[in-house]
Amino acid sequence: MDKLARPLRQTWLMLILVSGSLAIALPGHGGSVPTGLSSGVSVGGSNLLPIGASTLCIYQEVDQEADQEVEPVGCQEEQLESASANATVDPTTGDITLTTAAQQALNTSANQIAQGLRGTNPVLVVLLTTPGEISLTIPSPVGASGPSEAEDAAETVDDMAAAAAAAIANGESVSLTSSRGTLGIAAPTVSQASGSNTILVTSAVFTLQGGTPMVAPLRGTLAQIANTTGFLTAAFATGLTPSQVAPFTEMALAGADYRDLVALFNTVSGLIPPQPQPRSTALAVDPTLLEEAIQAYNRIVDNSTSEILAALSQNSDFVALGRSLQQLRAAIEVS
Repeated sequence: MDKLARPLRQTWLMLILVSGSLAIALPGHGGSVPTGLSSGVSVGGSNLLPIGASTLCIYQEVDQEADQEVEPVGCQEEQLESASANATVDPTTGDITLTTAAQQALNTSANQIAQGLRGTNPVLVVLLTTPGEISLTIPSPVGASGPSEAEDAAETVDDMAAAAAAAIANGESVSLTSSRGTLGIAAPTVSQASGSNTILVTSAVFTLQGGTPMVAPLRGTLAQIANTTGFLTAAFATGLTPSQVAPFTEMALAGADYRDLVALFNTVSGLIPPQPQPRSTALAVDPTLLEEAIQAYNRIVDNSTSEILAALSQNSDFVALGRSLQQLRAAIEVS
């Protein structure tokens, strides 16, 4: 769901490609085996229960008497009902409203989570309490600051990210330039040869205008580094620095698809108010956004291979994020 998209500041950019579970759980999928204790990470399917119920795909009907074939010309997902007795789902917008007691319990849980993560996952808690967005659909500024008729000019940020990922996959380097600075990722080199699982290394170098370069080492298979390049490119193109998305960079290196990670990033950024208070409506956790975050987390787990899930289960931020979402979801079921 993209209805919560926030306005973005356009960044002039030029791309140059240079050759060279807790109490809440879904029924387990067949063969599902937990890989991270109480983390929400499992082989075979997710165990995070959304607040909203299952959805129904509705197709437009075609007049049979006109000898027209019945074809799906428009599929719309519609919320049927709430999956919680303490939540109400608007059938038109999908917005979720909690009872007063459930909302207060959710806010209290968020406060506890933020306090706990400050000691164990400080970078993650900053992300959870700071609003931000990576938009893949905005027009790419490529062409405004470079040749406007270049054949390889990307049309959207998504196109740009895909082009950068493809360049790395082809053994090329990537260089990005914006009004804020530059991001360069050199062609990966072999660190450890092992057939199809050969490990390569490179670095993402981000430099603010007139600032000191910040280097983020990237290590993994060629596919993992290319995937991470796609994520970093999308983040950079929408005005974010590598340090702001560091936890998700590591998740991309573990193999989680960068487009799915963008969706998760957009829903968990600012999910917890900076100073949540149990009885404050102004600083309340948005249950609709929590629903989207759970759905996005589930999508990564459901779409990932067992090998990727095993790697994600070793990623402390991904595990902590799953636990946090579970704790927030469980808080809604107040007695």
